[in-house]
Amino acid sequence: MKKYLSLLRDVDAWYRAVKAAHPSEVPCGRGCRDCCLGLFDVSIADRELLRAGLAKADEATRRDIASRAGEILAKLRASFPTLGDTLEGLDDGTVDAVCDALGPVECPVLGPAGECRLYEHRPLTCRLAGVPVVDVSGEVIAREGCARCTLSAKDAPRLDGRGMHRREEKILRALDPERADVTLLIPQALAGPARRE
Repeated sequence: MKKYLSLLRDVDAWYRAVKAAHPSEVPCGRGCRDCCLGLFDVSIADRELLRAGLAKADEATRRDIASRAGEILAKLRASFPTLGDTLEGLDDGTVDAVCDALGPVECPVLGPAGECRLYEHRPLTCRLAGVPVVDVSGEVIAREGCARCTLSAKDAPRLDGRGMHRREEKILRALDPERADVTLLIPQALAGPARRE
């Protein structure tokens, strides 16, 4: 996980640079939750990261997050009875349908003031959310940020997205060669046992 944490630090540094270069266009801050609505798929490394954060949280927070994740999964399984512990085996159309099924549902990690209660352990996708993401080649990876972000893709500082993706793939293969491509929803990642550290 050390290599994955290094990758996340690099992404965080890029995000801070975007925010510093465009403070009025990127108003993201504590309690801003626009990017935390909906179901997002994450990697097995993110699952481990989230579970480590959950294990460090106080008991009441752990129970609340696990309960909310369980409620979301119960609602999803009512519509998708074959939904397992991951999204493995589902085609892209089904994954999209699962992700869209509940609309803009709050991430179970959000606290009462809209804060991320596992902020230091948030997944890669969360660290990239809120601003346009443009590769160093000029390829637009994500055209828009959240509703509050007014930064345009043409003005967004570049990120070596392809390099980042290659690093992530290599890390995931080292972590679990047989399941490196497996993704799961944040509630699925949180539904497993919290790893004690």
